[in-house]
Amino acid sequence: MPPDQMAWWPLAAAPRRLRRLVVAAFLSTAPSHGCPLHAELARRGAPAAASLALYSRIRAATPPTAYTFSLLLAALASSASGGCTRLAAPVAHAHALKCGALAHPVVTNSLLKLYCALGLLPHARRVFDSGAALDAASWNTMVSGYGKSGDLAAAREVFGRMPGRNLVSWSAMIDALVRAAEFDEALQVFDRMMGEGFKPDVVVLVSVLKACAHLGAVERGRWVHRYMETEGFAGTQRNVMAETALVDMYCKCGCMEEAWRAFDSVRCRDVVLWNSMIGGLAMNGHGEHALELFQRMVGNGFVPNQSTFVAALCACTHSGRLEEGREIFQSMRQHGIEPQREHYGCLADLLGRAGRVEEAETVLLDMPMEPHASQWGALMSSCRMHNDITVGERVGKRLIELEPQHGGRYAVLFNLYAVNGRWEDARAIRQMMVEKGAKKELGFSFME
Repeated sequence: MPPDQMAWWPLAAAPRRLRRLVVAAFLSTAPSHGCPLHAELARRGAPAAASLALYSRIRAATPPTAYTFSLLLAALASSASGGCTRLAAPVAHAHALKCGALAHPVVTNSLLKLYCALGLLPHARRVFDSGAALDAASWNTMVSGYGKSGDLAAAREVFGRMPGRNLVSWSAMIDALVRAAEFDEALQVFDRMMGEGFKPDVVVLVSVLKACAHLGAVERGRWVHRYMETEGFAGTQRNVMAETALVDMYCKCGCMEEAWRAFDSVRCRDVVLWNSMIGGLAMNGHGEHALELFQRMVGNGFVPNQSTFVAALCACTHSGRLEEGREIFQSMRQHGIEPQREHYGCLADLLGRAGRVEEAETVLLDMPMEPHASQWGALMSSCRMHNDITVGERVGKRLIELEPQHGGRYAVLFNLYAVNGRWEDARAIRQMMVEKGAKKELGFSFME
């Protein structure tokens, strides 16, 4: 489809009222009365309709320029979550095309960023391949857009064809690999970047630390830590985002003393940093210390968020603090937070590990959203731990219905039947597993 036709197509499928709003905003000829409209249009975060109205007033006063379109597209990108923006984007594209504004890279880049922000990657790719004016930022936007959308193959393809790369290019590619869980390749690309003489910034280092955390590559993570201190990311110039990634890396690698030192060295903490440390303590078997840190965080005036309560509930689970876990769960609404699926799952896991498997089953059945299979799986593990065949049989059959190709679901129910001497039921589960073609995946782990 030609770009001029492609730019208009979403209007046809839009509700009539919304179509009228978008078209009227673009075709309006209301006078501007000399207002500094370009400055107003440059403000980010305004509703899309307001940006369209301002654009129409500029058009009434003077022909739009490349500067006008770049501001309009940037303003739309900052409000990219609304349905009006999804309709306005292709119309703005058509206006820019008609006025010849896509001959300017700044307009092309603004349009690419808008389409990527809306998740319309095919539209962005058509613009990218249409012969519009491109520069290094255009290539970087496409790599980043594909990476954030999960299309790693397309990100690799664009990155491989780039006529020239800068630090942003490497950062976008490394981030794309980390998002796709290709952590080993992310470190390889980082090594290539360093080999070509590029000096990493905080954004790149955060991505590398995330890769190290998932791989358990603590020595590489320590190298990044030393690099941060040597290159001026330490002391007064510390960046809390990098410090949080550093704490998270040490926690996931089980190096709690180094995680504590990194945490204590941060002067300006935020909730995300507190969450990383609380969650790290919980996952490494220091539940009581995690709960103490949670109380310290609240006492210091920090407002806990949803992730904070997940970490605190996990700490209760790993330390067997049943009543404290109940109290923390009940206190969520006092902080203005409505429990989500993860919080109900943590509470059910806490009850199950404490032997209250029927109560845990009730929590999952009564929660206002559908539980994930992983949450039923955690309860099944508790049934196996406490040898509760009554609840375990119900949960096991539910898991098989949810994930009929997951061999591990059959194996746990088979073992529960076998332990209780119900060999006929165990054989039936084994036969069902064979008929479904399900296979139990072998476990594996990374070690540096």
